[in-house]
Amino acid sequence: MNRKLLLLFWCIILLASPAFAQQVIVTGKVTSSDDGLPIPGVSIKIKGATTVVQTNGEGTYSIKAAPTDVLVYSYISMVAQEKVVGTQTVINVVLKSSSTNLNEVVVTALGVKVQKRALGYATQEIKADQITNTNQSNLVNALKGKASGVQITSTGGAAGAGSRIQIRGINSLNPSADNQPLFVIDGIPISNNTDQVGDNFQNTNRSADINPEDIETMTILKGPAASVLYGLRAANGAVIITSKSGKSGKPSFSFKSSYSFDQVNMTPEIQTTYGNGNGGAYVSSVNTWGPKIEGLPTYNPYDEFFKTGHQAQNSFTFSGGNESATYFTSISNSDQTGIVPNSEYGKTSIRLAGTLKASDKFKFEGSANYINSGGQNPRTGVSSGTIFYLMRHTNTVNPSDYLNADGSEKTYNGSIQNPTYFTENAFMKDNVNRIIGNLGVEFKAADWLTFNYKAGIDNYTDFRQVYNEKGLLISNLGSMTEQRISYSEINSNFFARATKQLGEKWMATFLLGHSFTHIDRTNLSLNGAQAVVNNVESINNYNVYTTTTAPSKKNIIGVFGDLTLSYDNTVFLNVTGRNDWSSTLPVNNRSFFYPSTSLSYVFTETLGLQDNPIFNFGKLRASYAEVGKDADPYQVGLYYSTMQAFSGVTGIRRDVKVGSENLRPERTKGLEFGGEFKFFKNKLTLDANYAILNSIDQIVPVPISYASGFDIYVTNAGEIRNKSLEFLLNANIINSKDFQWDINANWSRTKGRVLSMPEGVSEIQFNPESPWVKQIIKTGGRPGDWYGWPYTRVTDANSEYEGQLVIGADGYPIIPAPLSENYLIGNAYPDWVGGIGSSLTYKGLTFSFLFNIKKGGDVFDIPKTQRFSTGIGAETQLRDVQVIFKGVKNVGTVESPVYVANDKTVLIDQNFYSQSYPYKLSAENNGFQDASWIRLQNVSLSYDLPKMWLKKSFIRSASVSVTANNLWLSTSFNGFDPEASAYGSGSNSVGYVGTGVPATRNIFVGLNVNF
Repeated sequence: MNRKLLLLFWCIILLASPAFAQQVIVTGKVTSSDDGLPIPGVSIKIKGATTVVQTNGEGTYSIKAAPTDVLVYSYISMVAQEKVVGTQTVINVVLKSSSTNLNEVVVTALGVKVQKRALGYATQEIKADQITNTNQSNLVNALKGKASGVQITSTGGAAGAGSRIQIRGINSLNPSADNQPLFVIDGIPISNNTDQVGDNFQNTNRSADINPEDIETMTILKGPAASVLYGLRAANGAVIITSKSGKSGKPSFSFKSSYSFDQVNMTPEIQTTYGNGNGGAYVSSVNTWGPKIEGLPTYNPYDEFFKTGHQAQNSFTFSGGNESATYFTSISNSDQTGIVPNSEYGKTSIRLAGTLKASDKFKFEGSANYINSGGQNPRTGVSSGTIFYLMRHTNTVNPSDYLNADGSEKTYNGSIQNPTYFTENAFMKDNVNRIIGNLGVEFKAADWLTFNYKAGIDNYTDFRQVYNEKGLLISNLGSMTEQRISYSEINSNFFARATKQLGEKWMATFLLGHSFTHIDRTNLSLNGAQAVVNNVESINNYNVYTTTTAPSKKNIIGVFGDLTLSYDNTVFLNVTGRNDWSSTLPVNNRSFFYPSTSLSYVFTETLGLQDNPIFNFGKLRASYAEVGKDADPYQVGLYYSTMQAFSGVTGIRRDVKVGSENLRPERTKGLEFGGEFKFFKNKLTLDANYAILNSIDQIVPVPISYASGFDIYVTNAGEIRNKSLEFLLNANIINSKDFQWDINANWSRTKGRVLSMPEGVSEIQFNPESPWVKQIIKTGGRPGDWYGWPYTRVTDANSEYEGQLVIGADGYPIIPAPLSENYLIGNAYPDWVGGIGSSLTYKGLTFSFLFNIKKGGDVFDIPKTQRFSTGIGAETQLRDVQVIFKGVKNVGTVESPVYVANDKTVLIDQNFYSQSYPYKLSAENNGFQDASWIRLQNVSLSYDLPKMWLKKSFIRSASVSVTANNLWLSTSFNGFDPEASAYGSGSNSVGYVGTGVPATRNIFVGLNVNF
């Protein structure tokens, strides 16, 4: 019996041995058909068996299999493939996206591509066509209405005007602090400075230099966990830009051209019943309180002044390559003529980029971008400037008729300038030359270990000339300033990245790196006063000169590490740490460490729902992170400057500001929860996120007693908390061969709260003060809180008159007294913002639109008080009549009020609007308004010419398009478009509007040809 069993055993071994002998190790690489990039985390399983492996960070894999085995390659949102092993030992696979064409690999910090499912924090990716389809030359404006938790504010419609971007609220109490995110191109940070010159000009933000046609994707890293690897410069989040690169294959040429028609979007309503004068009588006054207009022509100053502007944009790209090398070249040019006279802006960009795979081990990449930009724009401003004079102009004098026969200015009143004459004689010219470049090398030491080094430079010079002709109200003797701003930033990044499969289901990725940043900036100004000869734009034409210079340098050194553990491509744990050393902090506090950790769990994999026709993907995520923020240069210690010479004698002056020798970096702590859910086989995707950001150890300037010898002390104090709720929805309604229909929507709300203030400081004046309203930060308050003086109303909840105006003995509404006290009247930041858009494609015809929605947010319309004072505003149409204010009067005492309906008649006349100070003081009348809106941010119609029309030509494809931005606006606001900021894109002054060149609507016609 034993012999029979032994014989049977050996027979089984002999029969099985050929199969064992035929098992081989199969290796290969899995890439995406969309972009040719490797896909990490792809599951490779032997069909009918339990054996399964995953691709590593480079998309490669290794598995033991027999010739008869079938390998199944599967990945979320990709079409699974099966391959018979046969005699192959190397099997490379290209996976195609499923119906929704979702890109599951996103670019994160340092330019590293990571599985989106592995991220434990919120990011949002904006594709190239979403940017270029808007025809916005400033890429920040192209993000309007598209990104949740992101607020974009433009400075208006001046040629080349800048824009401001803010993610999840204000993080710093310091009014001069930078609250905008870091911009990064291909892993290297760049400057987005505005270099603002007061509030007199709508200067461009430097990210506007980037050619939108060069962008492949933009990824917005919203919280500290997402941006911690970039250190203290990304404390406000980061915008990661991946530029286009060449692909192997035939050379590709493309040409894109567009031309626009730009018009002012919205202007205040004016009255045309009463003409120039005062008190009902004609006087050659700036006011429009004269007699009724009878038999005289009337002019709308805004219609006469604003013209149709134009933008001409042309872009050419050339790319190609092979398996070893790729190249990409772009040349673009845009020229803009503004809607106000004597305004223009131009930009030329030339970019070269390439990659070289020297061997299986070494890969080199680099790019160089030269940009020249600049133009000319008139002086604006809160108390003087083009728009200031325009809004005071009367309705019976044509502002376009502004020159006398001898070429001098034609005026009807000496207290204002003609706005057209002013634009031609008070302006700024600027000329920016910029170079952005980087060079990188990647060394693949093993399949699991890669070393990466990249160095980059961002260098620009901005030469500005500010000119004011003799005889102007702002410069009777004439003046001119030449300003040279130079900025140089050098970045060096090195990191090693290791990816290792740990058994069948565990995978670990570890990244260790070092970074160095050096920033050198100089601002040199030469001011000339008292012009010698009229109409000579030369700095040599002046009698008196003053020079100032403001150099600054800054170094940041950082080391960082990042560890990600994944289990079964389902659970992902990420731990990150970074330590920075900043030269702007005291020696003892220059070193500071901040960590982050995040967890992501794709629970539908565990529940086996990945093939469920209704709910096929669900991911929960959570993260905690800290990030620091250092001080500006020269905030710590004592500094001295030379004084202007007087009678040949000069001197040295000590700065009146001093910083604490124990100054610490600001620190933002972020806690975030969210999830991503996909339904109906990825046709519907919902992304939800809740975040809490606490910013502590605020670096703030605190007023101190002059007896100390100083007036400002820079120290650490104060705490701000921001809570954000964000939703993002994408739906692929129809996806057939001839018809596709997509819908996308986003909604977000951010609420800030000041938890504490510096010791001994009860409030901080955060933004510029006006005589009527001001923004003040107090403990328990919110950034953007408006303070002023509202009308007094009945507050007794038991009274039948609750909420009604309290009318004084003089018959007018009562303003609270004393005026030395401030009352909370609103907040400049919106209650929530959102966007909803759709794209429909039928064969070669594509139609898309995007609505941008803003609910709440009170703004101060600076010109409204001027419209009241001069009588040009439509609100003053009601005049010289007796009225009774609706409200109640108190016939009792202050302590025991007794209210009855008001019946006192009062006169509404010029004095009421322009001289009655309490009336103008009230928040209801002085320009303080709700700026809620719904606007059609973008609408586009394009048509791809049929290929049969082009088959006999050298043209591969061509399309024509019509695109409009800011085409329609619905708002209760009365004035210019309330979006535009009066103080520029580099300012934290949110909510002041009306004195810059107003926003425009523009319509583009375009042509796009590929060869």
